[in-house]
Amino acid sequence: MTNVLPLSKTHHVAFDRDLFTIDRDYRLHVNPSFETQSELLQRTIIEQDGERVALPDESLKPEYLAQHNAALAWV
Repeated sequence: MTNVLPLSKTHHVAFDRDLFTIDRDYRLHVNPSFETQSELLQRTIIEQDGERVALPDESLKPEYLAQHNAALAWV
């Protein structure tokens, strides 16, 4: 099992800044305070809130997601 989340540079920065996360069911959750004027981020993050993210099986360790999300006050 690996621990890989394939993201573009832009989306990687957004993830690292806690603007969105993924839960154990691989559903995308957006930080409620995240606002953007970027059409790309609006379309690929904000409008996808609650949607299941297609990832290769076992690409993310559930323990990592739980630890990451536990540190987020808004999750």
